[in-house]
Amino acid sequence: MNWFLGDLIDRNISKKVLQSICIVAIALSTLDFLFSLISEISDLSISYQISDAFLYSLISIPSSLYAYLSYICLLGVLIGLGSIKEEGELIGAKVLGKSDFSLVIACLRPTLLIIILSFIFQEISLPSISQANEENRLIKQNKITLDEGYWIAAESSITFFKSSPNRSLIKDITIYQLDDKNKINQVISSASAIEEEGIWTLINSTVNNFRISDPKIYERKIWEDAPKESDMRRILSPKYFSITELRNAINEEVSEYRKNNLLLEYWRKIFHPIITIILVFLASSFVFGQVRDNNLGQRLLAGIVFAFSLNMFQSLFESMAVVSFLTPLSAVLFPMLIVLLLTLFVWKIKSN
Repeated sequence: MNWFLGDLIDRNISKKVLQSICIVAIALSTLDFLFSLISEISDLSISYQISDAFLYSLISIPSSLYAYLSYICLLGVLIGLGSIKEEGELIGAKVLGKSDFSLVIACLRPTLLIIILSFIFQEISLPSISQANEENRLIKQNKITLDEGYWIAAESSITFFKSSPNRSLIKDITIYQLDDKNKINQVISSASAIEEEGIWTLINSTVNNFRISDPKIYERKIWEDAPKESDMRRILSPKYFSITELRNAINEEVSEYRKNNLLLEYWRKIFHPIITIILVFLASSFVFGQVRDNNLGQRLLAGIVFAFSLNMFQSLFESMAVVSFLTPLSAVLFPMLIVLLLTLFVWKIKSN
């Protein structure tokens, strides 16, 4: 098991780095929660109260932690490895024969564990959590208009619905049924629809047929032209999809603009673990490199400035990709390559 967990020195370093990453994650999630809550207070209304804003900000924490995971690991390694150096343990480890590379591997062990767990969480639960949180917020704020809802066209109907908190639930539905001449012959309004074993059922629906004066009310009604999985992939936000769903949505998409958004999200999620690992090596170089004489506070400040700059840099390139100035792959790869080259450069200076 030594090759997996390392020896006593490696385990001590891994433990301190893991503790530092957890501390940074707690601090960042607390700040993110407070800033989000303050931002939501300006949107309070009769339907969207302080308890709703509190719950929305709280549920948004996992998405924020995943989005900033690379920077959390960067700062965590800076703090953990920096504190070990200031306590003299780093010198002791080198006296006992530990190389800089083996110390970096010790830092990588807890980071890889976090990366794997976050990747699994992103693929299984995070998209649905984000979808439910964002959609419920929009409903309570009454901000969904005809332009902000979802439209789906089928062979014999056109459907509009305001939100889809999850893949098995759709709310506030209006269905325009068409006749053989593609003219509207009836309108169906429903409070919601649920999907059970592949069959969609409208709940509390009202059918207004233009040929019949009195509307018909149904407590439960089978939805014949219900949206398919491919329909949902064409209209929902890319951030609500896992990597597998993004791949399917990209293959089905015909709009160039939306395809760029899907590709951008796809490559961002694919390379997310890789950029995190590169940043761990970069954070280690801050401790071992020419800045070794700086104290922990200075290293932490340098890490925060670098993380903020990299985030701005990535956002700039991603914005270019959305308007087709760059390909989505290039927009994601270019900042990562810059960080990789910077890391190699700093490590080369250190070796000299």
